[in-house]
Amino acid sequence: MIGAFTDFADQGLLIPLEIAVFFVLLALGRPRDARAWGVAMAAGSLLILLLKLWFERCGVPQHRIIYSPSGHSMAGTMVYGGLLALFCGSDVVFACGVVLLAIAFATSRIALGVHTVPEVTLGGFIGLCVAVALRRALAREQAESRAALFTTLAVFGVLALALHGYRLGVERRIQAFAHAELGRLFCQGPGPGRHF
Repeated sequence: MIGAFTDFADQGLLIPLEIAVFFVLLALGRPRDARAWGVAMAAGSLLILLLKLWFERCGVPQHRIIYSPSGHSMAGTMVYGGLLALFCGSDVVFACGVVLLAIAFATSRIALGVHTVPEVTLGGFIGLCVAVALRRALAREQAESRAALFTTLAVFGVLALALHGYRLGVERRIQAFAHAELGRLFCQGPGPGRHF
């Protein structure tokens, strides 16, 4: 059950959803919101990628506090919080929803034993900041478009049915690159567990 929930934040589902929302907004005559969405999604994804590369470069430290900031916590909070930013008229409901998303995805990653509390806190915080920044950048007079909402929900439903549970394995690739390339440059000693 927890694994099924956390799969809603996997890149195998979220990348197509991010792209689909961008094109839905364009098609419905909301180019400013489409640009804001695209920039927010790209900025959040780039930031978590850079943090993962940096923290993972020397392998798992002996006393793990932050080794791999949670991409699932960040992405789930960012994308679904971003959808709330687009379609929720109430700032209070938006704020509560984004915080609940961050807590839910963070809790799922801890329950699965794949991240520490600081790792999910960092990931969730980044996702929350991106969602809030997106909310501020949106054209407020268009924030409650029913056509965009229903179209996006339909697209999400199709993508969720088709891609839920499909995993890209992005985390393993990031880790392997960080160890092989950045570890060689920034870490002392052989193999994982090296420290700068």
